[in-house]
Amino acid sequence: MSIAPPDEIFHLSSALPSQLNRTIGNWEMSLFPAEHEARIRQHKLFHSPQLQCSRLEFDSSVTLVSSVPAGFVTFAISQAPIGRPVVNDHKLRPNEVIVLHSDETVHYTCEPNETLFTLTTTLEHYDRYRQDHPVIDILANRTNHSYQAENFQFIQSAIQAISACCVDISDTASAECDEAKRSAIGSAVLASLLQSLTPAGGFSRKVPTRRKVAIEAIQYIHENTKKTLTIKSLVRQLETTTRTLHFGFIETFGMSPIAYIRNLRLASARRDLINKTWPTVTETAMFWNFHHLGRFSKAYQLAYGETPSETARRNSARPRSTVSPVYNQVAEGRNHR
Repeated sequence: MSIAPPDEIFHLSSALPSQLNRTIGNWEMSLFPAEHEARIRQHKLFHSPQLQCSRLEFDSSVTLVSSVPAGFVTFAISQAPIGRPVVNDHKLRPNEVIVLHSDETVHYTCEPNETLFTLTTTLEHYDRYRQDHPVIDILANRTNHSYQAENFQFIQSAIQAISACCVDISDTASAECDEAKRSAIGSAVLASLLQSLTPAGGFSRKVPTRRKVAIEAIQYIHENTKKTLTIKSLVRQLETTTRTLHFGFIETFGMSPIAYIRNLRLASARRDLINKTWPTVTETAMFWNFHHLGRFSKAYQLAYGETPSETARRNSARPRSTVSPVYNQVAEGRNHR
């Protein structure tokens, strides 16, 4: 199996379809930039006969089209501070883990400034580890190719393990370690992920009210993004208390409801700027309830590393996107379901 070089940067252009097909570890991928130009930084892979870990950083919105290699299971965790990545038509909530296994198709659209952590292992290794340890069978409990972790801190611990694994293997000593040591590293990373997803007390434990409220709140937010949403209006709509909503949201998603609403609107504004939905930046900002243009510009620049005007200008003459045959094949298959 071919492995891409360490710290490789992929430069993608919608005007050059020949750039869009890549091999990353076990994966044959088609990468399609939603914007005119995009860049992906791939950190050095950890690769053993049983398990592979990777870390990809995106500076723009990119669609990844592939399928899980036969005999493997893949877990992916997105760190997207703004917006909602989409996997197989499902918009991910924060700390939702993507779960796919043998030959399942993945059609994944990332967000700008997103980091995607992946762990791919053999089904045999996954089953053996699960049978030997009291951990969740995540393949049996997933929904829509995803699994919602109950606490964002659990996911952070798994991300740290995957990230450390990718970093450790990049030095000379790690690169030359024997197969037994590599297998031990891989098992430790898989253990960290599965343990972080295993609820304390098992599935029979009653889900805390604050977590139920948080999940109801995030669903309501996405269905009513254009409304003027405040803590008071959310509390009234969900028939809960400010304390339950606030701490439930932070515990489950790692941020406050108001911060999440702002980030979601920033992401929506960016998509409209890229797609040239509105004639001007001002109209775009106003549509998404950013009525103070200076604050909007500052928040946008902090989130995306450029001003709204720069995004609009960069995409003003964007040519019609060209997609690869792999993308067309998967999209056509999905449309006929």
